[in-house]
Amino acid sequence: MRELIEAGEVVHRALKYALDVIHPDMPVLELCEKIEGFIIAQGAKPAFPANISINNVAAHYTAKKGDELRIPRNAIIKIDIGAHKDGYIVDAAVTISLGSNAYDGLVRASYSALKKAFEVMRPGIKAWQIGEAIEGVIRASGYRPIYNLTGHRIERYNLHAGEVIPNYPDKSASQALKVGDVYAVEPFATNGRGYVVDGGSITIYRLVRVKSKKYQKYVEIIYEYSNNLPFAPRWFPQIPDDFYEEAMAEGVLYGYEVLVEEGGGFVSQFEDTFVVEEGGARPLARTLELL
Repeated sequence: MRELIEAGEVVHRALKYALDVIHPDMPVLELCEKIEGFIIAQGAKPAFPANISINNVAAHYTAKKGDELRIPRNAIIKIDIGAHKDGYIVDAAVTISLGSNAYDGLVRASYSALKKAFEVMRPGIKAWQIGEAIEGVIRASGYRPIYNLTGHRIERYNLHAGEVIPNYPDKSASQALKVGDVYAVEPFATNGRGYVVDGGSITIYRLVRVKSKKYQKYVEIIYEYSNNLPFAPRWFPQIPDDFYEEAMAEGVLYGYEVLVEEGGGFVSQFEDTFVVEEGGARPLARTLELL
């Protein structure tokens, strides 16, 4: 528990730092590197690359090597980060609207949905009931949830540990929360269709095989730093670019597609990692305090 609490404090401070330094025209590469460097300086490790997802991009975009993308003016920006201490992971996200008040309602929808999820989380509640609360808030705000994105159970060195927290009352998510469970809850709201699709590019990978005769040298470099957690190629300048596609084709790596809103709608996201306790839940990154 101590490691989780410490990781949560790092993520809280790192998100606050990101909100302080982000500005229009800032290179996304610079923002990612500053956030990840801050996490490391705080005595933790990034649990995955900083995700900076802009406008209709919902998730899984991190800066590439030499990335020239900049934070646009009049945009809605999702900052999704994670840190771990000895494999104990906290995952959290905030959304801000830069240069315009036009998206404030969309930002508030996902924020308010996370707040409601926190209020209803307790031992015995079923995951789909949390999704019901999330959808209710987002719909009442005039937007749609993203139906094919979910929160997720977290275990040591395992960011997505199987069970999910949906953003609508999907009754297949029938597990009841138990004391000691750790879940990331992440409401996504959109003014689009409510679904994400693959955007046709990959900027984040994860090791799925730690033994590879052909690529063992590179696998060991990645595993030593990231274990089985997601990583970005820019973290490993000594590894050639052609390794990633080849290693994916051979089942050594998994690639996370950049996800975009199906109808081109803009997307907001708020997220925190919670530990279920008697009578409620503890928000580890205290994301709701940042807005």
